[in-house]
Amino acid sequence: MFKNGKLTFKEETPAPIGTKKEHFWNVLIVDDDPGIHEVSRMALAGFMFERKKCNFISAYSADEALDILQKTPNIALALVDVVMETEHAGLDLVNAIRNELKNKLTRIILRTGQPGQAPEEKVIHDYDINDYKGKSELTTQKLYTSVLTSLRTYRDMVAMEKNRQGLKKIINASSSIENISSLEIFLSAVLEQLAALLHLTDYDDGGDLSSFMAVIDDDYCLQIAGSGRFKDITKEAFAAQANEHIRPLVMETIASGEELQKDAQYIIYRPSVLDYSGFVLYMEIEDIIDDMDKDLIRLFFDKATVAYENAVLTEELEESQKEIIFTISEIAEKRSNETGKHVKRVALYSKLLAKACGLSPMEVENIYVASPMHDIGKIAIPDDILKKPGRLTDDEMHIMKTHASIGHDMLKASKRNILKMSAIIADGHHEKYDGSGYPKGLKGEEISIYARIVAL
Repeated sequence: MFKNGKLTFKEETPAPIGTKKEHFWNVLIVDDDPGIHEVSRMALAGFMFERKKCNFISAYSADEALDILQKTPNIALALVDVVMETEHAGLDLVNAIRNELKNKLTRIILRTGQPGQAPEEKVIHDYDINDYKGKSELTTQKLYTSVLTSLRTYRDMVAMEKNRQGLKKIINASSSIENISSLEIFLSAVLEQLAALLHLTDYDDGGDLSSFMAVIDDDYCLQIAGSGRFKDITKEAFAAQANEHIRPLVMETIASGEELQKDAQYIIYRPSVLDYSGFVLYMEIEDIIDDMDKDLIRLFFDKATVAYENAVLTEELEESQKEIIFTISEIAEKRSNETGKHVKRVALYSKLLAKACGLSPMEVENIYVASPMHDIGKIAIPDDILKKPGRLTDDEMHIMKTHASIGHDMLKASKRNILKMSAIIADGHHEKYDGSGYPKGLKGEEISIYARIVAL
């Protein structure tokens, strides 16, 4: 929060945000010969790919390897011996990885000291592996090359899978953008997708690196979208995640008006055209982001801020429209001496009944706003009839009943869904299920469900 000109966040107990943790590629060595494990570790001791070393995990049988793979799903590469507890234990392990564990990402290099027992052509054809080498031919350089190629493929496959999952989330979210809440879900999905597209994915734990987009003001900092540790947390919990380690960087970014890339963090600030100060995009990164990637991030951020501002303005406009409708409806009700807050009670009951009837969320919200207009036609009824304390004559009752049709005629020309529904409700809220109502004497389901709800 901003207090005395400073942006502050609540303390948190987890590890500080922005603290760079060690990253590595998990490499599983599967061989019943301890010497092979030692030689492999020595040959790859200085290996690095994308500034990450290898974290070697040893298994001395296919069964042990399968257990490790079940418990550690983010194994990037497995170096697997063919002949172990059985002559085809390695091949059985490959089959289990791909078909039982449904693991299509882990790269597999088969190694054998007895190539005649598992001919290369058949193995390559029948098994989903990356490489097949005889131990005698696998020099340090060849092993280095095979590992590098496999890890690059693993990285790209993880990115593609995350892109696929991210695209699925975006498609699902985009179909239901109706308000700020659904827009925030959509932007979170895009933020995850962006991290995967730029290879900003945390391959060690299979998740997205932490990032968030937030709106800030003098007295609050409100998350709009998030990934990693900022994903699926409540707005109240956001302050506990965004701790004091971010505050100086955010302040520095706001003060300078420039993008900030410092340590393992990248921050962008944009002022807002609305009443609050502006927007901040925070991303945890491992490498320097090149200009093309920055352009993509800026594009996302700029489009996201515009979309959010538009959503806020649209929501404010809709709230204003609702207030106008309620006010007009209350004016009409007061002319007929209805008790206070009658239209609001009708709106709330109609909303509850609409939910109970299984109407869509949009219909439920629309009937909540439209139902107060049910008696709007009474504006046209003369006061001597509308406010008559005694029983109405037949002629007076005939005039009174015209308020339903008058209300319908007043509203029917609108192209707005809420006013269209209001017209239907005004016209049908005095119809009776048995056909004895007015103005058209409709029966049963000839009467709109909206009108039946409000009538009840």
